Amino acid sequence: MIEITNKNRSPVQLVIRSQTAPRSLATLIIPGIGKGNNVYYLRDELNTEYVQRAEHKFKLIKTRYVPNRELNQDRKIRETK
Repeated sequence: MIEITNKNRSPVQLVIRSQTAPRSLATLIIPGIGKGNNVYYLRDELNTEYVQRAEHKFKLIKTRYVPNRELNQDRKIRETK
C-alpha cells in the first residue's frame, strides 16, 4: 500500500489505474489539509507515473510505502478505541 498525503490546502486530482477495467484510468481527488482526511491509501497495482510526477516535479503530495501488516495493525487499534 502507498500512503498519499496532500500537502496543500486545495484538493489534488491524480490519475490512477481503474479498479474495474485493467487498461483504463480513473481520477482520484484527495481533499486539502483543512478537511482532516487528506490521507489516502492506494494499492500498489493502481499506482501510475502521474502520482510520482505530482510528488517529485510539482511537490503537491507526499507518498510513503506502508506494508499491509502495519496498515492492519493500525486499523485494529482504531477499532478498539
